Amino acid sequence: MQGVFITGTDTAVGKTTVSCHLTVALRHLGVDVAARKPIEQRCKRQGGALYPADGLALAQAAGEREPIDRVTPYRLAGSISAAQTAQAGGSQVDLAAVVAAVEAGDPDIFRLVEGAGGFLSPLTIDATNADFAVALGFPVVVVAANRSGCINHSRLTVEAIRNRGLEAKAVVVNVPDPGATDGDTYRDDLAAVLDIPVITCRHGKMDWEASTELARIVQPAGTKG
Repeated sequence: MQGVFITGTDTAVGKTTVSCHLTVALRHLGVDVAARKPIEQRCKRQGGALYPADGLALAQAAGEREPIDRVTPYRLAGSISAAQTAQAGGSQVDLAAVVAAVEAGDPDIFRLVEGAGGFLSPLTIDATNADFAVALGFPVVVVAANRSGCINHSRLTVEAIRNRGLEAKAVVVNVPDPGATDGDTYRDDLAAVLDIPVITCRHGKMDWEASTELARIVQPAGTKG
């Protein structure tokens, strides 16, 4: 099974935004994509069920080829770590369960998998996002918020990825301030100290050129783009 793992330097750094744009761009390059966010926190209750906003956005980006129960099977209402929230709610989701959630469906379709929180954040009752990524063995894209600490957090995350024998494919710097200019971002500083591509996502939107660049970096061999 081929795929890519999307992680962050922290929570709420724009992983889902980047994941959705990357999914659309991969499909444009001719890659069939099965999007997965096995665990989603901060889900609001609607009609008696927890509503996974990120999972639904990913499902739409992938062309709604799969039901939401396959894209995001585990939904949590809390905002603490996914592992703590799961335990508080009586859900004993473990690493084997989230790996199985990724593997469900056609094994020949490229998997785009989004973690929950930062790379070393607890994910399940027995594993971190890093453990999840290792179990999958996919290359990793790091999403970092354009704020103080961005360089340190990005370099630490890339180092942690490589220390686990995984390939860090790229870093995406998410710039939330719509008024920011190139001089207000950490993109060039990061590019000077990292040996992988550093791409910019501006105020919640990656332009088509940036999305396509990232898609070409992570696409499986043999696709047309």
